[in-house]
Amino acid sequence: MNFKAFEQGDVLVVRSLKICLALGSLSLLAACGGTDYSPNTYASNAAQQAQKVEAGIVIGFREVMISANGTVGAVTGGAAGGVLGSQVGSSSLDNALGGVIGSAVGSVVGTTIEHVTGDTKGWEYIVKKRNGDMLSVTQTEPTPLALGQKVLLISSNAQARIIPDYSVDIQIEKTAAEKAADEKEKLAGEKAKADTEKAQADAAKAKADALRAQAEAEKAQTEAARAKAEAARPVVTDPPAVSTNPAPADQNQPPPPADDKPQPAQPPQ
Repeated sequence: MNFKAFEQGDVLVVRSLKICLALGSLSLLAACGGTDYSPNTYASNAAQQAQKVEAGIVIGFREVMISANGTVGAVTGGAAGGVLGSQVGSSSLDNALGGVIGSAVGSVVGTTIEHVTGDTKGWEYIVKKRNGDMLSVTQTEPTPLALGQKVLLISSNAQARIIPDYSVDIQIEKTAAEKAADEKEKLAGEKAKADTEKAQADAAKAKADALRAQAEAEKAQTEAARAKAEAARPVVTDPPAVSTNPAPADQNQPPPPADDKPQPAQPPQ
């Protein structure tokens, strides 16, 4: 029997299997490269998990491109390229160099395949919550949600999605203990409000009293200054009034004696 021929045949079979596995990895990458970003699709680890739900409204949207990560393609393509490259040549050195080159080329090819199959168009929504906060959510769907659409924001630690609000507001009957607690909280709130208003009124009254006291103090200071100025002013005494009219003659006083000397004659005119 020719054992060397059997050995060569085994080597060819092993190489063929390696090549098939490498090509299968690339084909699987191409088939599964697309990622579903639809709000209607849940991953298996997201099922039966409690998530936070908030109500909001769409106030804006725009079309965007969603690009694949490329990491999976690079790893898968590098591995497949390394396997294919190591089959080149007959020596160990050729196989090693072929593996390195094949791995590099495979990484580039794998990344390209992932982007070709995984890149897609989507919609970026701006959602305004009831408390006024705004946030952005990007997802894929055939047609965008309309402006003004009421939506539910469903979020977890890492992901979020929005869907049209399909909820119904149903009032849940409260227990007696909950009603008593609400009434107690209401009374406490009313009392706190009344205390606040009373404190504000007292503060306003105290301020008015302070302003009134300040005005009275300023008035007293002004009157004291005026009194001090009046006291410092010198006193001026007016002289007695002198009469310009002659004193009336005494009717009982005898007339003055007549002059006996003859008066000189007046010259003729």
